Amino acid sequence: MEKIMEVLGFDDADLGSNRLGQLTQKQKDLLAEKAKSHKSFNTIIGVIIAVVFGGALLTGLGAPILAAVGGSLLESGKVTTEALLTLIPIICVVLFVLVIFGGILIVILKVVFDRANKKVDTTVRRVEGTVNFIWVERRERNTSKTGPTYKTVRVLEMRIGGETFNVNNELPNVINQGEEWIFYYTNHPFKFLSAEKNK
Repeated sequence: MEKIMEVLGFDDADLGSNRLGQLTQKQKDLLAEKAKSHKSFNTIIGVIIAVVFGGALLTGLGAPILAAVGGSLLESGKVTTEALLTLIPIICVVLFVLVIFGGILIVILKVVFDRANKKVDTTVRRVEGTVNFIWVERRERNTSKTGPTYKTVRVLEMRIGGETFNVNNELPNVINQGEEWIFYYTNHPFKFLSAEKNK
């Protein structure tokens, strides 16, 4: 039992409270900090996206102004008609791309900020049953600038009581395949609070 306590970071007081569907003050503080980190991270991502797409959009707003200036220059004879006709399609393409960018920006920001502002759910949940560890392969986007667009990664899942959790490699070292266990956890932010072997 000491090993699972060390891996998941809980003590007897935590386990006792979780059995009653409650959190200890220590767990409340940890979850509050974790929720704050998630919100800050998503907000930062949202701001970066807004700056990149918004910057491009604002730059494009200057295109009509440039077109008006071009018309004035044409009238004054400072620019030839051929030069201006070359610029018009480019300006139109830029405006079209910026309209698309604006739509994409709105959708992405809505998703990011909705995720950042997702309501914290620290209800103590309980799942029990036979533990089954399974390695699964997933395709994930490759964030590296080199190599293929997608890469295959191996992820360890723990299946118990109809629920599936991504877990670290340490858990199978302290829990045997096929044993009966009870796990207490929260959904958002997700955290294993404590666990005990079902006797």
